[in-house]
Amino acid sequence: MVQLLHYIVVFVSGAVLMALEIVGSRVLAPYFGSSIFVWGSLISVVMTALSIGYYWGGWMSAREPSYGKLAVLLVIPGIAIFFLPFIYPAVNEWIAAMDLGTRLSPLVACSALFLLPGVFIGTISPYVIRLAATQLRTVGSTAGTLYAVSTCGSILGTLLTAFYLIPVLGVSNIIHTLGVTLVSLSLVVVPLIRLQRVTMTRAVTASWLLFGSFNMLWTPVAWAKTLLQKDTFYHRIRIEEDDEARYMYFDRTLQSAMTLKDPAALRLVYSRYTSLGLTFRPDAKKMLIIGLGGGSIPKKLNKEFPNLEIDAIEIDPEVIKIAKDHFNVKESKNLRLHAQDGRLFLTRTQNQYDVIMLDAYFTDAMPFHLATKQFFELAQKRLTPNGIVVANLISAVTGPSGKIARSFVRTKRQVFPQTYVFAARRPDNVSLETIQNVIVISTRDKQRVDIKEIVKRAETMGKGLFPDPIQDIAIAYYDRPLAEDVPILTDDYAPTDNLLNP
Repeated sequence: MVQLLHYIVVFVSGAVLMALEIVGSRVLAPYFGSSIFVWGSLISVVMTALSIGYYWGGWMSAREPSYGKLAVLLVIPGIAIFFLPFIYPAVNEWIAAMDLGTRLSPLVACSALFLLPGVFIGTISPYVIRLAATQLRTVGSTAGTLYAVSTCGSILGTLLTAFYLIPVLGVSNIIHTLGVTLVSLSLVVVPLIRLQRVTMTRAVTASWLLFGSFNMLWTPVAWAKTLLQKDTFYHRIRIEEDDEARYMYFDRTLQSAMTLKDPAALRLVYSRYTSLGLTFRPDAKKMLIIGLGGGSIPKKLNKEFPNLEIDAIEIDPEVIKIAKDHFNVKESKNLRLHAQDGRLFLTRTQNQYDVIMLDAYFTDAMPFHLATKQFFELAQKRLTPNGIVVANLISAVTGPSGKIARSFVRTKRQVFPQTYVFAARRPDNVSLETIQNVIVISTRDKQRVDIKEIVKRAETMGKGLFPDPIQDIAIAYYDRPLAEDVPILTDDYAPTDNLLNP
C-alpha cells in the first residue's frame, strides 16, 4: 500500500508539471506569440526548474525527511499554480510593455510564472525516493522505478493536455485544476504519518497570503465587448465587437474584421490587395484559399463572382465553426470549407486551380512547410497553365525586419518566372522597413505585366475589391531588386523564426 502511494505521488506530480508546460504555451501566446522562442523558453525554464528541484530535493531528503514535509512540498506549488490565472495576464502585459526582445521577453515571463512551481515539483521525485528506499542495496532499483513512473505521468500529462484538455476546459480552468490536483495529492500522504499541524498550517497560510496579495496587485484587464474567447488545438481565439465591426484575434494578432452594416465588405486594407490576383486571372473559375480566419475574402469573392468555385482550407475546425457562427460565412455549392492542413490538402487533391491564395502566415510565426521551394513546386503542379499564387505576408520589405519577405520572394522565384511585390501600407507614407502586410503575387507568365496595366484592370473590375483610391496600387508596388542576403527556404532548411525575429 505504501509503495502504491509513492507511485501515485510521483506519477501525478510528473503529469502536472508537463501539463503546466503544455498549457504554458497558451498563457504566453497572446503576448509573445507562438514562435520557437516561446517553446524554447518554456522547455529551458522547466528543465532549469527540474535541475534545481532535483538538487534541492536531494539535499532536503538527507535531512530528516518526513511525509509532513513532502505534503508541504506538494501544497505550496499547488497553491502557486492555482493562482496563476489571476496574475499572468498582468505579468505578461508588463513584460511585453518592457519590450525586452522576441527572445528575452518570453524567457523572462516563463521564469516569472513557472520557475518557482517547477522547482517545488522537481523536489518530489528525489524526496519520495529517499522515503521509499529503506535499504542501501535497493536505492538504485527504487530510484529507477520511481523515475520511470514519474516519466509515465509526464507522458500522460502531455498527451492529455495537448490532445483533449485545452479545447475542452480552456487555459484558466486547466491551470486551476492542476493546482487543486497537487493540493489534493498532499492528502495521499496523510495516512502515512501524523502530519505536524502547525507546520502544515503555517505553510498553507503563508502561501495563501503570498499569492492572494499577488491577486490583489495584479488584476487582469477585462475586454468590454468580448463576444467569445476559446482555446483550440491551434489558437486562443477571441471575438470582439464595437459599434462598427466585429473582429477575430488569434492570440495577439488581428486576423479578420467584418463591417456590421455590410458583412461582405473587405474591411481590412490588406484583403483589398490580395484581390490583385484577379487582375492577372479575371477569368478564374477555380480558386484555393489556404487560411480562413473570419472568411472575409472568400465571402466577398463568392458574392461578386457567383460562378467562381472556391475551396477554403483551414487547419483549425473551430475557426470554421466560428466563421460560420459569427462572421456570416455560409457554405454553398461554390464555397466549400475544409478542415485540413493546406499542404496536405494540396498533396491529396487532384484539382487544378486558377488562383491559389496563401493567407496562413502570422506576425510572429510562419508555418515553414507552407513557404518552402518544395511547397511552391507542389502548388505549381496544382495550377492551371496560366495559374497564379497570391500570398499575404506580415513583414517589412527592406531592412532587417524584411528578411522573411525577401527570403519568401527569393524562394518563389526559384519556381515562378514572375513575382510582384506590394507593400500594403506604403501609400500612407509608411517606410518600407516597417512591418506591414506584403502581398506577393507569382505567375507562370514569361512576360511581365506593367503596373499601369494592373491598375487599369483593377479599375475595370471595381466591385469594392481594391484599395480606394485605386492609384494606391501603383504606390504600393515595389519594383526594385530585393537584396539576396537571405536563404532560399527548403524543407531541409527553413529558419523562418529567425528571419521573422532577426
